Amino acid sequence: MGNEKIKYKGTEIIENLDELIQKDYFHFELKGLTKSTRDIVNEVVQGILNRVGANPLTSFHLFSGLMEALLNAVKANTRFVIFQDELLNKLTAQGQTPEEEAEELLDIILETEPLRDAMQRYIVPDKIKKVVQKILTLSDKKRSKKHNLSIDEKEFLNIVREKVKKYDLKISMKIEIRPTSVYIRIRNDSPIMGMDLNRIRKSRERHAELAKQGNSAEFFRPDFLDEKESAGFGIAMIDEGFYNLGLDPLECFDIQTSKKTTTVYLNYPLEALQKMEF
Repeated sequence: MGNEKIKYKGTEIIENLDELIQKDYFHFELKGLTKSTRDIVNEVVQGILNRVGANPLTSFHLFSGLMEALLNAVKANTRFVIFQDELLNKLTAQGQTPEEEAEELLDIILETEPLRDAMQRYIVPDKIKKVVQKILTLSDKKRSKKHNLSIDEKEFLNIVREKVKKYDLKISMKIEIRPTSVYIRIRNDSPIMGMDLNRIRKSRERHAELAKQGNSAEFFRPDFLDEKESAGFGIAMIDEGFYNLGLDPLECFDIQTSKKTTTVYLNYPLEALQKMEF
């Protein structure tokens, strides 16, 4: 079908949804995961799934997995902004390193995986995790308009917003309707630290072992989930969605990271999406 590029923003996507759904390729640039963004993505994805004849139950597993992957991308970018800022503060804290030199040193550290991982230990991951959670919680409160933020909370979010603008970290999502599958690629402008990636892989292997025994849901018990793993729960939810579809997530869901990006690949066979019995 037509593959000519057409750019739409926000509500324009919904207004032209019927036309867009007839395409086989979709590319989104996301700044965050607000309610309006989720609603737009939901409308597009549901339109795609209706077009390929997906069972509504399988659609739930795909959309839930997609939202978890996007939320992980948002958290990862936010976490990386905080990590860079904390590291820069430590490099300049003693007053012995001029800011310009510190920023050059920061670039070198971020470009070098062993140095980056070593600095992660130095910065203290738990501190970053708490700051990220605070940002997400306050952002949700602000969006819901059900809670009045204090002056300090508003100032905190404004400072974070300026830092995010400074680093200009983006999230992109591509969805492709292929002859035998719905393929999704999500990329965010921040790497996964080596230690985190190893924990994620080991965690997924444990989940897979339970799935082979027919007990994949057991993985969500507290003694299995790794609290140190920043994206562990979300990734486990994506994996569980594949298991519920009768698929092996280790074959259908991959995570790759580089110096500056993390990319998630999700592949949902049409046969599994169209299946009516579970």
